[in-house]
Amino acid sequence: MSIDPSEYAAEEGFRELFESELQRLSEEPVFDYLARHGDAIETRVRGCASQARELLDAGFHGAALVRATAGLEIAIRFFLVRPLLHGAFLSEDWARALSERILRGRAAEDRTLLPAILSNWRLDITSVRLAGGAQAWESIVGIVWPRRNDYVHKGSDCGVQDAELALECLDTLLARVVDPIGARLGFTRERTGRWCEVHPSGPSDPPGLNMPHTYPVADPFVS
Repeated sequence: MSIDPSEYAAEEGFRELFESELQRLSEEPVFDYLARHGDAIETRVRGCASQARELLDAGFHGAALVRATAGLEIAIRFFLVRPLLHGAFLSEDWARALSERILRGRAAEDRTLLPAILSNWRLDITSVRLAGGAQAWESIVGIVWPRRNDYVHKGSDCGVQDAELALECLDTLLARVVDPIGARLGFTRERTGRWCEVHPSGPSDPPGLNMPHTYPVADPFVS
């Protein structure tokens, strides 16, 4: 039985249209979440990073490690896990449960959850490396979290290198994972400085081609 090339082309076109529409539907709730909550999340994360640097400069290495790690966990939970799982049509309960498993990272399979979530967005977090060549994700789950836990729960010493590593991991996560997701979704923070203000038109575009839009903001940390 021969196949009509036109029928094959029509089938391929339908499949591509279906996949494109499914992708659009999955991205809409992520965009909505970040447009409403992104500014509050970024303020909280940047605040942790700034305070960690101040503590590090003052010689309080353990406190700097704790604060930088808090920024990492907020970024992972609120910039990545919650919005991306909403985009996968999973409930808030699922997002909360998976966030807890990722942040605990006690079992080997827990460490693969975030890379698996990000792989659906064609982002390979395991390929993101720090300045010295170490894998950022492995450094977070294998060094930063254990060192923070030992410092807080066992009274272990903390060196300057521990705090510096946590800060580098946080900066890298924001620049190499969070920022690309925002750019892919159409956010224009490089021009507006805010998640809630989206200005699609560039300086050379005709006026009104894509009108700027400001979204209502909300704070995910307020219960």
